Amino acid sequence: MIKDLVTINKNYKTLKKLVFALCFWAGLSHAQAQTVQPYREQLLLVESKLKSGDFAQALREMDNITDKYPQAADVYYAKALVLGQTGDYDGALINAKLAYQYDPSLAYANYVLDLYRAKQNIPDAIALLKEMRAAHPQVSSISRDLISLFSKQGNMDEVTAIYQDELKKGYGSDTLEVVMGEHYIAHEKYNDAVVLLRPLAGKSTLREVYSALGYAYLQDKKTKQALAVLAQGMKITNDPILNLDLAAAYKEDHKSKLAFDALLKAFESNKVEFMDKHRIMLNLLVPDVKDFSLDQVQLLANALVLVHPRYAESHVMKGEVLWRRGKMTEARAMFMTAVGLNPKHIDAWRMLINTDLGLNEVDQAIRHGEESLTVNPGNPMLLYFTGLAYMVKENFDRSRQFLELALDHSEEENSYLRSIIYSALGDLYHQLKMESASDVAYTESIALDSTNVTAMNNLAYYLSLRKHDLDKAAALSKKSNELEPNSPTFQDTYAWVLFQQEKYQEALIWIEKAVKASAVPSAVLLEHYGDILSKVGKQKEAIKQWEKALTLGVGIDKEKVQLKIKQKNYVE
Repeated sequence: MIKDLVTINKNYKTLKKLVFALCFWAGLSHAQAQTVQPYREQLLLVESKLKSGDFAQALREMDNITDKYPQAADVYYAKALVLGQTGDYDGALINAKLAYQYDPSLAYANYVLDLYRAKQNIPDAIALLKEMRAAHPQVSSISRDLISLFSKQGNMDEVTAIYQDELKKGYGSDTLEVVMGEHYIAHEKYNDAVVLLRPLAGKSTLREVYSALGYAYLQDKKTKQALAVLAQGMKITNDPILNLDLAAAYKEDHKSKLAFDALLKAFESNKVEFMDKHRIMLNLLVPDVKDFSLDQVQLLANALVLVHPRYAESHVMKGEVLWRRGKMTEARAMFMTAVGLNPKHIDAWRMLINTDLGLNEVDQAIRHGEESLTVNPGNPMLLYFTGLAYMVKENFDRSRQFLELALDHSEEENSYLRSIIYSALGDLYHQLKMESASDVAYTESIALDSTNVTAMNNLAYYLSLRKHDLDKAAALSKKSNELEPNSPTFQDTYAWVLFQQEKYQEALIWIEKAVKASAVPSAVLLEHYGDILSKVGKQKEAIKQWEKALTLGVGIDKEKVQLKIKQKNYVE
């Protein structure tokens, strides 16, 4: 998967939360209808609007209620829930604070707290928790939250003071010890965490005790102790999420099979959260990570889809594994399922179009590209891939429309995406014989991403074909080979630039590298090889390479190559 385009199915998560919020509101409105007579009928109307999905009208009705009854805490809370789930955190916070102001209940306070956390407003969250702790000293979860937030701030004195105070009050618990243990772990005091939590091992039924203790042991390179305590925790709690911790410990102990077996058990459990599995799969799909074989990663992806079929991202990940294994048709089926579940999933559309192109089904790629844009209008990534599909189709006018639109809509995007759009425009303008525009597009691409080796190579090659600015071409081609040293395409380009500079011996070194690195040398590469051999006086070998090029034929001017052979034979 492209690193910066890896996304989770946010729509599905939001829908689940919103359904919960509406169910809560429905129950609340029925209860309020029994006791709050002034706006009973309006509450029922709001409920009906929420159930039908007309959130805008529901919010307007709630505004009408609070205009007339400005202290209606329950209505402010309901507004806050709906606004929060639709992404308006500022509006949600305003209404949640009003609900808490008129009714300082824990439910309202906790939602204000959630919104502070979402906005990373730690100081106000701490102030609210202090207020809540003073009002509800018997609710130990408030103190635990305070410890966690003070720990994030690095305020050791406050953490210790609250912890000691809870113990004095007799509010000590396994959960409190875990929070304190996590504080020690966050600040790399692993031995302190072990000393605190070890007495609970074998006695506590709280999974987090064993998870935190196992992690602390691992960080102190005590793998055997970590494995022992995690196995003990699994026996006592039977919590499948501990399999994730066991997998990490087995990996540290260089027991790959046991690590995989533990991981698979976690993936096959519906008690382990999707996001925990998603995080692990993201790591396993990083190209340089070789923890497990593709076959093993495939088994994990299969389990992910089986246990979490409603998450589009499950199907995307399985599709990517299939794609890497060369099973293009099966991969495409996964991506199609993903966009069916979530038509807003940009990465799923991107992979679907890319797979169509990989299967050489260009018309399908175009159809999927245009379909993706009906539900994601103006998305620069999808405009870019649709433009690529039209370029492969050699419909250069349509390709230009989409790629230039992609560029227009990419101003707020990262430099990587803008760079690849400019690079594609460089390719396109070259096809349209717009050489100056092509050079500018490639130059912009490289300016945005100094590691864009494709743009460097293509600009260098096209400059060499025109024998224009060869010093610049040589510098670009040399750098592309430094960044990607084993590419026969880039080696061929550098050889050809050197050839145009009449540096024939150097060119010969690079063209032979390219031929050696190619599983099946292309006709163009072989023609270049022949041309360079000819210039260094190896005429028979040159003719041999030109003849090989003719047998392949693709991408070369056959008559021109035949003429070269004829002329050399005539000279001899």
